[in-house]
Amino acid sequence: MADEEGDDHHQSEQQQQEEDDEPEQGFKIHISRVPTKFTEEIVQRILSDKFGSDAVSKVELILPREEEDEDDNGNGNKQQENGYNNNKDEEKTHRGFGFVTFQTQEAQEDALKLGKIKGGRKPTSKKLHAIYLRPYAQNDQEMNLCYLWSQYRCPYGDDCKFEHVGEGGSLPSSCMVIDDAARAKKKKGKCFAFKKGKCEKGDACPFSHDIKTDATTSTPAADKKEIPESEKDCINWKTKGKCRKGDKCPYKHDPQVQKKALQKLAKKKKRASTDDAQQQKEKQPLSVRVFGMNYETTEQDIREFFDGCGPIQEVTFPIFEDSGRSKGYCGVWFSSPKAVAKAI
Repeated sequence: MADEEGDDHHQSEQQQQEEDDEPEQGFKIHISRVPTKFTEEIVQRILSDKFGSDAVSKVELILPREEEDEDDNGNGNKQQENGYNNNKDEEKTHRGFGFVTFQTQEAQEDALKLGKIKGGRKPTSKKLHAIYLRPYAQNDQEMNLCYLWSQYRCPYGDDCKFEHVGEGGSLPSSCMVIDDAARAKKKKGKCFAFKKGKCEKGDACPFSHDIKTDATTSTPAADKKEIPESEKDCINWKTKGKCRKGDKCPYKHDPQVQKKALQKLAKKKKRASTDDAQQQKEKQPLSVRVFGMNYETTEQDIREFFDGCGPIQEVTFPIFEDSGRSKGYCGVWFSSPKAVAKAI
């Protein structure tokens, strides 16, 4: 008797859990492609910003089912790893889809008509993620219905693996032909060897040989005329104005090309020389260092000694702190390089 009561209690708990997993009836839609870092509050904020603060009543993101191990008595024991409980809400991540319940049917229809909504984790986020809005299927039969058929744009027609029930339609046959050609073109790319005129496989080549050869597009290399080496300019002759092979060089040695190359090199050499002269001029020193002085020498003695060389801007004269005498060296800063040369 006790075992029967325990089994009935276990069955009632399973039924209650299944009822809790099923979403409540109402003005519902199905949402998918929800990033795993998004919470129910974030999704509700995105929907509320679009449809109004009072439009959304509830957001449910589906969590992964917990694994259970049955013991000898048939009781379900939830797994625990490393001594930590895996039932904590902060450790769970949703499966990327869920359900949204709206307050009114009008808000539900507006969401389904929109089909997709974008939003970020924060109101100020620059990276936006797309969340897809689809009708809520209450049973397996509704889940097998073709959504593109209801939008009058199913490209598969009678070959569609989903059921075409209710109002809807397929794309026109002309559009379907264009789509098939586009898919075949995308699947079968162009042959680059044929474009260069070197494809040896012919019709057995798995790639397309349909390459346009009009004036606006590039022509295959087989149609281009090859220029003989005797009519091509020698690269050394064109860049350096000389060729060490001389008359044995198979390429053309045009005197006009040589003249242009030499002129270009001369300009480059002249520009380099002027730059070097300017750099040397800028690097001329304006100061001199004086060593081997007597300890009784003063700063005034240094100024009087170098006064005839030119105007002095500054004199660095280190001294001992205790005696105030010179340390035997100093630096003199002049206002022009000529004064430095005269002092040296």
